[in-house]
Amino acid sequence: MAHVLALSIRDYCYEERRKDHTCSILSTLVAKSETGIEGTYNETLEANRDLVKARLQHELARKEFDGIFVCGAIGIAPNDFMPELLFEICDKHLFFLAYEMWRAIRKSSPVGPLIRPRAGIANKTLVLALPGGPKAAKVAMEAVLPWLPVTMAWAKEENPFCPPDSDWFDWI
Repeated sequence: MAHVLALSIRDYCYEERRKDHTCSILSTLVAKSETGIEGTYNETLEANRDLVKARLQHELARKEFDGIFVCGAIGIAPNDFMPELLFEICDKHLFFLAYEMWRAIRKSSPVGPLIRPRAGIANKTLVLALPGGPKAAKVAMEAVLPWLPVTMAWAKEENPFCPPDSDWFDWI
């Protein structure tokens, strides 16, 4: 079973001016799915690029999690840094997952075209940069949820189970 770390990047939540619900919404969504992800651990971080980079590098070095989902800092504001940070730390970039998230968000939000979700693999761990808002994060996660088990298995260089009667690999 896969274990996932969900990090929420927030100034106002870190300062305890407001409660952040994004990670708990993602945890509930993942728990109700049939993806095989059994544990989601949630934490809120200060919106500081160096702090987030250090935390990601620390977690990637530990190799405890199969996936790290980072919520927030993916817009176009000056303090939105996650897309560039993922380009920096990931060994492989999964543009199809990012596109699926973007496409789903674009349909449900008037500012969807300005959101820059990202996905990649770093140190055999799937890393997703999701929107910070609970609704947009849920929409983005729903768009890629079916792909998570196989993506995390491939990230770990394992062969995912594919039913013998499936035509899943026929189009590859």
